[in-house]
Amino acid sequence: MRILFTGGGSGGHIFPIIAVKREIDSFQREVDSLKEIEISFQFLGGKTSEKETLSKEGIPPKTILTTKWRRYFSYKNFLDILKFPFSLLQAMFYVWLFMPDVIFSKGGPGSFPIVIIGWLYQIPIIIHESDRIPGVTNKLSSFFSRKIAISFKESVRFFPAKKTIFTGNPIRQKLFNASVEKSKKTFNIKGGRKIILIIGGSQGANQINSIFIDAIFRYISKYEIIHICGKNNFREIDLFTKGVLDKEQRKFYHLYPGVSEEEMGEAYAIADLVISRAGAGAIFEIAALEKPSIIIPLESGAQDHQAKNAFYFARSGAAIIIEGSNITPNFVFSRVDQVIENNKKIKEMKENCKKFATLDAAKKVAKIILEEA
Repeated sequence: MRILFTGGGSGGHIFPIIAVKREIDSFQREVDSLKEIEISFQFLGGKTSEKETLSKEGIPPKTILTTKWRRYFSYKNFLDILKFPFSLLQAMFYVWLFMPDVIFSKGGPGSFPIVIIGWLYQIPIIIHESDRIPGVTNKLSSFFSRKIAISFKESVRFFPAKKTIFTGNPIRQKLFNASVEKSKKTFNIKGGRKIILIIGGSQGANQINSIFIDAIFRYISKYEIIHICGKNNFREIDLFTKGVLDKEQRKFYHLYPGVSEEEMGEAYAIADLVISRAGAGAIFEIAALEKPSIIIPLESGAQDHQAKNAFYFARSGAAIIIEGSNITPNFVFSRVDQVIENNKKIKEMKENCKKFATLDAAKKVAKIILEEA
């Protein structure tokens, strides 16, 4: 059995694929009818910084020329129209070479040509939409798919109801394996203070970094901070904080460009509060791990999808959302301070996270893939 994964190159596309692949492996170990079947995997899609991660998971990655349709005037739209036939030719060659029994698409740049070619080859296609409001690629891909998995129940209105299934967003189960004691050693936690985890997605978020750095003395005077700032931002923030924080203050500040999957689980495990962007992956991880959070949507997100994800999450009572004109360093700190020091609020948010979470999403998607293969 051959399973082809496709999607954009961000962690929001890649990490759910990895979660699903692991569940397929689990099914193969547990289900008698699958034990004797050799299952091979491949990723074909947009350029990704997670090549090494995919390879380690037994999903050899290949990339094709990516195109993107922007919902605003840009000369790049015309260039991408010219590039699209070349993307199709590449997809035709690579899909023919691997000839999968099923294609699973996460959407995003680079996935649509694979979906079209898969449909032409009469290969069953399953797509998964992470966001509450679907992206253009998945809306188009839905016409060629057999099954459509969605993360938010409300998303069903964008797709044909007969082939749409609510699964939730797949998350990596290894994130649940961390212990608090090991986490303390990993991050060299000084202790005696509540811990805030600041994350900006796989690439880091300049807005979140700036909001925190501009009020860093207020945070450091009261809390211990784990700050995952993104590779592109690390050097600048590292130099700045070493220049403004004294030796004693730096004991309570732990800055990282990025962390491994195991370390991410440990960071979640030890955090009393999370400050994060509103990507679907982050929201569903936070919910599954029952972490109170302050969510700051990325304003430049496609179709404003992060804001729509965030408002839906916040309405469940699982998080606090801050956006627009309210995003100032002192205001954000005040909201953080109000939430983390309110034990009743923290308890309510944890309970609401539990209700919002979809812990078996990866298993549900894996089952759909195996049924269609």
